[in-house]
Amino acid sequence: MDLLDINEVNRLIEQRGKEPSISIYMPTQKAADTAQNPIRFKNMLNKVEERLSSKELGSKQEIKELLEPAHRLTSDSIFWSNQSEGLALFISPDFMHYYRLPVEFKELVVVANYFHIKPLLSLLSEDGQFYVLALSQKKARLLRGTRTLAEEMDLSPLIQKFEEKYGKELPEQYLQFHTQAPRKGETRAAVHFGHGGEIDNIRKERLLKYFRFLDKELYGLFYRDGAPLILACVDDLVSLYRKANSYSNLLDENIKGNPDKIKTQELHQRAWELVNPIFKEDRGNAIAKYYELKGTGKTSNELNEVLPASYYGRVGTLFVPRGIQQWGSCNFESGQISLRDKPEINDEDLLGLAAAETFINNGSVYTVNPEEIPDNKLIAAVFRY
Repeated sequence: MDLLDINEVNRLIEQRGKEPSISIYMPTQKAADTAQNPIRFKNMLNKVEERLSSKELGSKQEIKELLEPAHRLTSDSIFWSNQSEGLALFISPDFMHYYRLPVEFKELVVVANYFHIKPLLSLLSEDGQFYVLALSQKKARLLRGTRTLAEEMDLSPLIQKFEEKYGKELPEQYLQFHTQAPRKGETRAAVHFGHGGEIDNIRKERLLKYFRFLDKELYGLFYRDGAPLILACVDDLVSLYRKANSYSNLLDENIKGNPDKIKTQELHQRAWELVNPIFKEDRGNAIAKYYELKGTGKTSNELNEVLPASYYGRVGTLFVPRGIQQWGSCNFESGQISLRDKPEINDEDLLGLAAAETFINNGSVYTVNPEEIPDNKLIAAVFRY
């Protein structure tokens, strides 16, 4: 529901050095039981207050002022009725931002001097995001999906912009646009165009104008993360949209048939069948490279070697486990690393720190299941040099 791309993650990383930097992850309900969301969130804010107090990161009044914008969300019924599967919220002095995302996060609170971004990275790498643009002669929809989830993006602002720009030159008898208001707890919008039947030359001209507008606007709003895009439409619209398309990650294969007659769940399943081999191939190639270079000094699965290397930009590819933290501290200047089973004052998740350092230095980060880490270790890296 909220855009997450490389630019947004870099924005979070750029806040580093601000203490305290608070990261909150929690699963959310978006249907019948939304009343549990603010209760769970308030409990997590209480945990944050306890940690800030225990670390002596501000007076009671300073902590209250820092968390006040987040506390205001607990009584925002509109905010809680428009959730996806997971909420990620970040707070530091003079900064607060949140993302409602199609990811089922586990509850997690991290207080450090940087934001904990590791749970977000799977959306930007292997098993990451993809889009489905469903076009028919009646409407257009954009779905954003992951391996397990799919949600419909709100296109109504985009459609309003199109109508304001081109409405006078597009006679109603050729092209009609209407937005579908979101239901409570959902984000759904559609643009309707045409009246069915064969697409004549005049309608093709109108549709091509719309498709070019759609291509440009969707690229600016949603496609900045480079995620794969799959078309779902009948054959004559496929060729027309491809003529308008400028997005390099539009897949050659598409979902055939009228998407108006295909349920969202089936669209998601058919799209995943197309993108999964791409994600698996990327990860497989990265793992193969690790084993190919193993023993040459260009790989490592030792945290005390990988973490400093990530800081100095040596890590080209990093594998870290999903849902696992390794607490401790690291002095990059001396190279000294201390590991602990439970976090102490000023401890950080060192796996998340390595991921953030690799990411900011333009390395590739694969957040995978623990058993998928090469050599069955806690971390693995391929070095640039």
